[in-house]
Amino acid sequence: MQQNILMSGSAQPLSETASSWSSPSNLPPGGDWISTLGSYDDVAYFLLSAQANRTFSVAVTALNESGRATGLKAQPVIGAWGASDPPGTMPGAFTSSPFNTVIAGLTRLDAQVLTSGNLIIGISDIRGDGRPDYRYHAQVLYADTVLPARVGVSGGAVTVNGTGFAPGLTSTIGNTTAPQLAVSAGQMILSAPASTDGPQNITIADPVSGGSTTMTGVLTYGAAATDNIVLLYGLNPNTPVGTLATNPVTVRVLASDGVTPVSGATIGWSASNGLQLSACSGASSCSATSNQNGDAVTWLTPGAPGLATLTATLAPGVYSPAKSVTTSLSATESSSNIGVSTPYLWISQGASVGVPLTARVLSNGVPRSGAQVNFTIVNGTGSLSSASAPTNSTGYATVTLNVTQFSSLVQVSVCVAPGDAPCAVVYANPVPLAQQNLQPISGGRQVSTGQAFQPIVVRVTDSASPPNSVVGAPVAFLITTLRPGGTGPVGGSGETNTGDPAMPVILAVSQGSAVSDARGLASITPPGAGFSPPVEVDIAVSAGASASLDFPLFVFPAPLSDETSASPAPSRSPLRPPTNEER
Repeated sequence: MQQNILMSGSAQPLSETASSWSSPSNLPPGGDWISTLGSYDDVAYFLLSAQANRTFSVAVTALNESGRATGLKAQPVIGAWGASDPPGTMPGAFTSSPFNTVIAGLTRLDAQVLTSGNLIIGISDIRGDGRPDYRYHAQVLYADTVLPARVGVSGGAVTVNGTGFAPGLTSTIGNTTAPQLAVSAGQMILSAPASTDGPQNITIADPVSGGSTTMTGVLTYGAAATDNIVLLYGLNPNTPVGTLATNPVTVRVLASDGVTPVSGATIGWSASNGLQLSACSGASSCSATSNQNGDAVTWLTPGAPGLATLTATLAPGVYSPAKSVTTSLSATESSSNIGVSTPYLWISQGASVGVPLTARVLSNGVPRSGAQVNFTIVNGTGSLSSASAPTNSTGYATVTLNVTQFSSLVQVSVCVAPGDAPCAVVYANPVPLAQQNLQPISGGRQVSTGQAFQPIVVRVTDSASPPNSVVGAPVAFLITTLRPGGTGPVGGSGETNTGDPAMPVILAVSQGSAVSDARGLASITPPGAGFSPPVEVDIAVSAGASASLDFPLFVFPAPLSDETSASPAPSRSPLRPPTNEER
């Protein structure tokens, strides 16, 4: 009868999870574990669910009975198969020999996933041996998904989900370092840097083992190749040279479904015949980005008589052929012209506001200085700050229209003295609360690590198509600061029972208000959290009878300095096993 004889002081085997080819074990939490190849011909099999266009890394360090890296005990080799492969199949990826790195005792497998599905990772000794002191420390590094899958060209915060994450890893998006805002074993929040339109790779790397994982083309900046640009509004009547056209030109970027708006996409504006664009600070060409509603807007001022064309190009120079839309404006010129900046006003019903009325007087396209402009209310109830005003050196004259408890149409005639010719007309129209809507403009998806938040900006519009901006609309902001519950974005709040997570804890509540301006815009600058991170600052915005928007903002601890982050965390070192606390 054969018997095993345990010698005094000999190595004791570590516990092993039972596994086989047909029943592989799930990867241990965190993708980091220590085990033993304890018996002859022992192979440890583990299951990894992976997506195509990803890479992953498996690092296995041979350890002696004292937990130190060694090349004198097990000689680990690693293989990877598809879960549907029959037993005995040659692995699709494998290490042909142990210790294939310059790091003592370390064997590393770097593999590419070509087809989505389950994979089997196998670890064994190349000699087929097995002994209680054939210990190993294994680490799997794999990045699976990113949310959101699209950010604007100015960047933003994204969450990467995967296996084997820890402080001390490096992260890049494209060729640029992406600072880590928060890290846990299965999740990493990155600050995506600014970039040009198009897809980018995300790479997470371990500077100690040399392993890395890459998700190819998973994060789209701005416009994607399948996006489209549409012209929402671009028609205008003949416009005198040097005066503002009646209507702005509005374009919208939409995803391939034709419905979902795309924010942060680059729009290239380009105009002919000296047409001046407000989006370009008066120049005829520039680049802008779509707002959170997917829109890009510019007002037009003709610089010369005749026909001018305006083209809006989506992500110019990135995709071929480029997608674009075009509109035109016809300009006139005479010895005396007048134009108003806001021929149509939409004012919130019941508002008591003062709205500036600005006119410009020109002669053959040249601004007239010192000309008198008469302003007269010819219909409706309201008052003017002055019945007339002289033009300045650039031909502009301004007075204020004041309305109280605004409820019905007001019509103002604006004429050049002394003969009250030529004239322009301003119409102020009431917009009931029930017809008021909110559009997000900017400030969403912000993540702070100590820096101040950017303002939250919204636009109040009516229900027309395309919508008109509403002046004087009351906008309410409810600011709630709360501590996330047990299933927070990263790390949680110490909750151990994830099946019954803790409710968020409300730390502070405050209110703010604003009135929409002449462009329908209202904004608020979120306060600093005032509490130790991580916390969420939720901005609930409401206007009209039922219009509402929500802006969740997040505050995380400041990321490690470059010097600190460059030093690998102990839990990622392949040169020693994790401590009990780390396990």
